[in-house]
Amino acid sequence: MFFDRFQELCRLRGVTPTRAAQEAKVNKSTVTYWKQHPESKPTGQTAQRLCDYFGVTMSELYGEQPIEQAVPEKATEEALRFALFGGTEGITDEMYDEVKRFAQFVKERERDKK
Repeated sequence: MFFDRFQELCRLRGVTPTRAAQEAKVNKSTVTYWKQHPESKPTGQTAQRLCDYFGVTMSELYGEQPIEQAVPEKATEEALRFALFGGTEGITDEMYDEVKRFAQFVKERERDKK
């Protein structure tokens, strides 16, 4: 049943089916239809939007293959600032840029170790 796969992809992405539909630009009533009609599944542009949104292939979307790697939602700059500094108040662009430079340094250092 496609709706089960859709729910699994939503769970992996950390979003509700409603939010996934909105962000993938799929009508919420279409999601309801999938739930009520187990034999139904998206086709064409709707299927492609879902693949792009979840970062999966058509085979993964349709359940023909296991999900290898769903792409998580890209964090917004505000969410990153909150995660890094425990909030967003008083965080200057310079402070944020310094943290990004440090993260790049660590990434390069680890790459060079290999």
